Amino acid sequence: MGQKVARMIVVSGAVALLVGAAKPSEPLIVRGDGLVSATVGGSAARIRITPWAPAAPTLNPDFAARIGLKGGWFGFAVKVGPVKVNGRSSVTRLDFGSMNFRRRVVWFDRRYEPQGDGAVGPGGLPADVIRFELRPPRAGERSATLPLVQKLFQPTYSRVMVAGRELSILFDPQHARTLATAGAGSAIAAAHGGQLMGATGKAEVAFGIDRPVRTLKLARPLAIGPLSFDSVPVRIGDSGSVAGIADADADPEEVVVTAKGGAKRRDVLIIGRDALAGCSSIIFDKPAKVIRLSCG
Repeated sequence: MGQKVARMIVVSGAVALLVGAAKPSEPLIVRGDGLVSATVGGSAARIRITPWAPAAPTLNPDFAARIGLKGGWFGFAVKVGPVKVNGRSSVTRLDFGSMNFRRRVVWFDRRYEPQGDGAVGPGGLPADVIRFELRPPRAGERSATLPLVQKLFQPTYSRVMVAGRELSILFDPQHARTLATAGAGSAIAAAHGGQLMGATGKAEVAFGIDRPVRTLKLARPLAIGPLSFDSVPVRIGDSGSVAGIADADADPEEVVVTAKGGAKRRDVLIIGRDALAGCSSIIFDKPAKVIRLSCG
C-alpha cells in the first residue's frame, strides 16, 4: 500500500493549496481574508470566498465585461433599501485549482466585491464542508450548532425564532459591524426589551450603499449559539418598520419610513466582525445541514 496523504483543501489569502488528491466533498479550509487566485471564464481572477456571499458566484461588472460574459434574455434586480440594482446572469467555468466546475454566475450594474473581481459563498462551491478559520483556537472555547439553510442563489444562512418571527442569521467576518434589518430589530426588541438609543448613523449594506442605522439597546441579552448581544445596530428606514420599538431619544416630529403593505420582507441579522472577534471558526456542513461555531 502506498503512503497515505492528507486530503484537505486549504485556501489562505492569495494561495489555493491542494494537499494530496483532494476531492470536492472533502473539507475546504478558508483562512485570512478569503481572497484567492482563480480562473473564471478562462481568465485570471481574484475571488473572495466568504459566508456572506450568495450561492451564485457574484462578479463585478467590469470583470464580467472583460471576460466577455453576455447576459441572458431576462434580467433581474435586487433592492438595497430604496436603491434598485439591476443584474444579469450567464453560465461559465470556475477553476480554483482544487475545484473545477461550471456554474451560473451573476453580475450587477454596481461593484459587489470591493477588492477582488467577485465573491462566492459556501452554497456556490462543490465542497461538502467549508471551514472558515478566523483565528487560532483558544482554551475554553464553546461550540454550538445551528441549522443550515440554503436557497437558490441566496447566501447560506441559519434561522431562529424570535417573538414568533423567523429571523435569518448570516455571518460576515468581512464587515466590521453586526447589523439587523428593521423587521429583525422589531422582533428582537419585542422579545428582549429593546430601546433605540443615540443619533442616527450610517452603515454599508451591499454594493457600496449606505443605509441609516440606530443602536438598539437590549434589557435582556440576545443569544445566538455561543454569541451574546446586549445591543444591535438596526436599519431604521427600510426592510420593515421600527415604529413599534421604544425610543429613548424620541423626536415627535420624526417620520419613520416603513415597508409598503404586502411587500415581501426578510427579517435578517447579519453577524459581523465585532461579534465574531471571539470566534476561531465557522463550519458550514452541507450534508449535515448545520453551521458550527466555535467561540471563546
